[in-house]
Amino acid sequence: MARQKPFKYKVGKRPYTVWAEERPDNPGGPLRIRLWDTSLCGGRGNWRKKSLGHRDRALAKKQAREIQAKLVLGAEDIKTGRVTLSRLFRQYERHRTPRKSASSQVDDKRRIKMWQRLLGSQKDPHHITLGEWEGFIDARTSGAIGAFGVAVPADKRKTVRARTVEADLKWLRYVLNWGSNWKDREGRYLLRENCVRGYETPKEPNPRRPVASQDRYETVREHTDKVEMKVSWYGKQRAVRLHLKEVIDLANETGRRLSAILQLTYDDLRLDRTEMAPYGSVRWPAATDKSDCETVAPMSPKARAAINRTLADRPGIGSAPLFPSPLDVTKPVTRHLADKWLRKAEKLADLEPQKGSLWHAYRRKWAVERKHMPDVDVAEAGGWKSLEALRTSYQQPDEETMLRVVLGAGELRERKA
Repeated sequence: MARQKPFKYKVGKRPYTVWAEERPDNPGGPLRIRLWDTSLCGGRGNWRKKSLGHRDRALAKKQAREIQAKLVLGAEDIKTGRVTLSRLFRQYERHRTPRKSASSQVDDKRRIKMWQRLLGSQKDPHHITLGEWEGFIDARTSGAIGAFGVAVPADKRKTVRARTVEADLKWLRYVLNWGSNWKDREGRYLLRENCVRGYETPKEPNPRRPVASQDRYETVREHTDKVEMKVSWYGKQRAVRLHLKEVIDLANETGRRLSAILQLTYDDLRLDRTEMAPYGSVRWPAATDKSDCETVAPMSPKARAAINRTLADRPGIGSAPLFPSPLDVTKPVTRHLADKWLRKAEKLADLEPQKGSLWHAYRRKWAVERKHMPDVDVAEAGGWKSLEALRTSYQQPDEETMLRVVLGAGELRERKA
């Protein structure tokens, strides 16, 4: 019986040819798309391949035609100088998105899909109107459209908080601003201007910014060792103590974001004791910092104790993570797993969850406890790039400080000549 030839479908002419095909090394597996991308290999070009996740040949042909049409349309836009949202987003996704964290890259993809659905991929970014801007605010806030820009049936709608709507609008404003500063190879700006720069965004009247107390921290900490985790390290399965106690200690003592703590490596530790760092210090890399700023901050005694326990449990060197994943010792614990651990400890401690925050409540706690210190130093030690964000979103009023303000005033008297 003659061997059946692998499926191949070609559409378009060079350099906009797209193939829908079977993989030569896996003829019975899912079909894939293959096209030539001139941006790969430092501009020399290479094949870009993507699995379609199915074996429907008719659907594969349709998808190949749609991708080929977008390639041609994008090339025509470049030739004519015409700017569309699709072209703007392609450039942004190619040049700016890879510089972001993994979670921010996911957010970029979602928002690109949402705005293209709502405004149209062929929309001229210079012509986004105030009516479209305000219409999005109304529809998104009421729940008439979902996070991907798809209409939601009336009986399934849920109102969305102003902060969520504000984040989507600020993202679009940022992309348009980026496009007005980005130049192509010929030295031309992608956009003439950011047409939405004067449009207002909704503000949350009562933002949820709970602060963890020292009592809450101590209560949760007492229950961190009551749960073990099963790990699969070095080809062996065994039960070990959770990393939770050390992670929550570092959150309470450093004020850093959870993602930065989880991504610490042995290379980031500065264990030598100096005059300005009597308990050692920690290097917080720019790659794991939301503000892209690298800082080196001294450790407190309790932070050093947490590091010492970690080193005693899992000695290591180099770029290995301090808090490895239970499934892969070479990768750090995920934020979602750390969230699950903390919720479990709070449940064991019979504590009510704080609405609107989990780990970030400890970052606010750290900032509030240091309100009496210079903002510049608090921001540098805790990893804030903006003093305004530190003051408005983290340093909140508390009863003890307000009492000191009321009782601690001096008396303003006139000087006698």
